[in-house]
Amino acid sequence: MDFILLAFPSNPIIEIRPSLVAGEPVTVICKIPDVYPSDHLEVLLKKEGYILHEENFYEDDSTNTETKTVTYSFNPTAEDIGKEIICVAKLPIAYMDFEPKERVTSQKLNTNFGPKITIITASPGNSPMEGDPLKLTCVTESNSPTQTVWRKHLADESIQHLIENNVLFIPHTRFTDSGLYICEVINLVTNKTEKATMDIVIQGSPNITELSIEPSITVREGENVSIQCSAEGNPPPKIILRRKSDSADMGSYSEGRILLLPSVTFLNGGDYECIAENKFGKSKSEITLNVEYGPKNTMISVIPATAVREGETVMMKCTSSGNPAPVISWKKKTATGELEKMFEDATLPIQNVKSQDMGLYECEAYNQFGREEKAVKLLVQVPPQNITVLVYPSENVKEGENVTITCSTYSNPPSQMVLKKVHQEKEIILSSVNGTFILYNVTKNDAGRYLLDVFNEAGNNVKVIEISVVGRLEKTDQMIPLIIAFSCVTAIAVPVVAILIYVSRKAKINGSYSLVKALRLKV
Repeated sequence: MDFILLAFPSNPIIEIRPSLVAGEPVTVICKIPDVYPSDHLEVLLKKEGYILHEENFYEDDSTNTETKTVTYSFNPTAEDIGKEIICVAKLPIAYMDFEPKERVTSQKLNTNFGPKITIITASPGNSPMEGDPLKLTCVTESNSPTQTVWRKHLADESIQHLIENNVLFIPHTRFTDSGLYICEVINLVTNKTEKATMDIVIQGSPNITELSIEPSITVREGENVSIQCSAEGNPPPKIILRRKSDSADMGSYSEGRILLLPSVTFLNGGDYECIAENKFGKSKSEITLNVEYGPKNTMISVIPATAVREGETVMMKCTSSGNPAPVISWKKKTATGELEKMFEDATLPIQNVKSQDMGLYECEAYNQFGREEKAVKLLVQVPPQNITVLVYPSENVKEGENVTITCSTYSNPPSQMVLKKVHQEKEIILSSVNGTFILYNVTKNDAGRYLLDVFNEAGNNVKVIEISVVGRLEKTDQMIPLIIAFSCVTAIAVPVVAILIYVSRKAKINGSYSLVKALRLKV
């Protein structure tokens, strides 16, 4: 028995190229996929029951399954919208019984047309009063998406692009809105365009056409300035030029189109307004006069104060008026007396203040028209610290020897020093300016505990010294002077060695303290 392979698996596929545009040719393509045998294939293209094209493949000698294609071109019209294109594929083989022997596919036509009959409508009309709203609407016919562009003819014959929308709305019309308006509609599918125009005339209250400052809106102090204003309207408006102010005193004022300001100062800077008025109403416009000048009224504020304790936070703020706004920079006076630039900002913060932050700070405000400086002195209070105690020759001495107590310390302001001898009945206190205390010809009564209190406004520190005195030497010519040195001086104190040399040479000059004698007088 002989077998014959048949293939007629799916319905036809319809393609229409390019997009349908009324009056322009298109091609309908009908594809019959994977058919065999194709020499029996018949294809019909129909539109609403009418046969457009008929084609068969009787002469085809293909031995494999193939996709067969039928094409037909025609010019669609607007009346074709909604009609169907039908592709009928038949594979009639009389001596074989199989189904289906006919497959059908259809597709509706959507013909693109337009724009056409494009017009502009104006509400409330094409001659509104100045200040009234105006709505222009572009109306057209098209069954495809469109884009609307509004343009306007200007007085210099140029074209101004406005918006891309079918509605152009002007909420408050002005005289300058008068002119010829153009609405252009573009069919986004067919790229066809159509235009409509309308002439708009604005009437009514005044409109200011010019407001200017001579020689410029930006001037320097001392220059002569004139402010000029022009306006249009029907009837011709009255013009007033004046300084804008919220107070009753309006300052500079002129009933006319020119206001003169001779030899301006920074006080003349600000906003000026022009008012144009007629029976339909009035119009206002503003302009700003910018008067440039160098820094003035430069001031420094220090928070919390110019004298602070070590570890605190200080905020120095420099303010200055000027136009343009002055640049603020900070400088600090160095040990050589020169000013070293350290910061550029209106506010100079110093956190965790240290002694090296103490000194003279200068704020400089400057612009291209001048500069101004202000200075402030920052004091950093440091309690006594790094105390060094020297007892010469030692804390254990013999009767008859001299004892020098010397102390060195760092503090600000300079420390005061008090040496205290703790007695059974009372406390004997001696003070020193340079921190040197000398005990002459000590006895056993001088033995005991001594307290050295070193203090200033920022704090204090106490050192304890135990002095021990033994019996008198047998040979006085062999006695070695006993010096217990205690020196408390500021950070710039003379080195301890130099003090010791000084004390050994000047042991009995005025100003030294004989604690032994003082104690004996008070005991």
